[in-house]
Amino acid sequence: MTMRRAVYTVCSVFVTVGLFAAAPLHAQTPPPPATPPAQAPAAAEPVAPVVAILGEEYHVEFSAGAWITRPSTVEYSDTETLTNTANGTTTSTVVNGSLVDFRRLLGLSNQTFPEGRLTVRLTGKHKLRGEYIPLQYKQSVASLASDFNFNGQTYKAGQTVESTYHWNQWKVAYEFDALTFDRGYVGGMVGMSSMNISAATANSAQSGTASVNILMPGLGATGRYYLAEKLSVTADFFAFDLPGSGTSTHAHSLEIDGYVMFNFNKHAGAQVGVRAWDASHVWNSPLNTGSFTVVGPYVGGTARF
Repeated sequence: MTMRRAVYTVCSVFVTVGLFAAAPLHAQTPPPPATPPAQAPAAAEPVAPVVAILGEEYHVEFSAGAWITRPSTVEYSDTETLTNTANGTTTSTVVNGSLVDFRRLLGLSNQTFPEGRLTVRLTGKHKLRGEYIPLQYKQSVASLASDFNFNGQTYKAGQTVESTYHWNQWKVAYEFDALTFDRGYVGGMVGMSSMNISAATANSAQSGTASVNILMPGLGATGRYYLAEKLSVTADFFAFDLPGSGTSTHAHSLEIDGYVMFNFNKHAGAQVGVRAWDASHVWNSPLNTGSFTVVGPYVGGTARF
């Protein structure tokens, strides 16, 4: 074998071996990209707990209680025109009424009176409400401190005078709870109020009674928040107004009520609260005016159906 042929044979062997060695490399599929390691799931956002509350699953709610009233202003005035006929001639005399302070002059004191409230749930956010609170004060003063005129009659200092002062008020309202959440609600109200005010005075020789009844429209707001499953706090505000000029019939009334309710179950509960009223009126003819401010705590019970 010549040297050229030997070199050719060796080169041919190396080329053949190289082709066989390279062929599998070109036929291989490129390796798949590395799979990134699984990431831990992101922590879930905290969710506010939904509070299971008692006291809102009802169609009719009735509350009754006792209001321990502490009046600070109780003033009332009544002017009357007296007529007298003698020898065919009629004369008229106007007896201007004194603004009688029933608390300081006639001895009106703190007293406790019943109250009643009714709520009918029409649908989830719609309610009808009613309330009736009769305040009927009765008192006596052994020796009147000063003279006063009332209902066309004059009472002299030193006399024994008995008196009553009745403030009977009812109101009806429609409530819409615009905002509701798991712990309560906030709503608005539109309503009508009737103030029936009556006063009477008497001594051993005479007696007299004067009264007025005034209807007023009003607007209000209400809210309730559950501190716990069975414990809630509620606040109500109402403003009633009958507009008028200084010489025409007009009146206003502001009412604030706040209470805490503990529900034994969904059908019964107990409440304790504080209520405040401020009201005044002017009745045009015969002229009758008055103002009344009272505040005090109350306790009561509630039944639901």
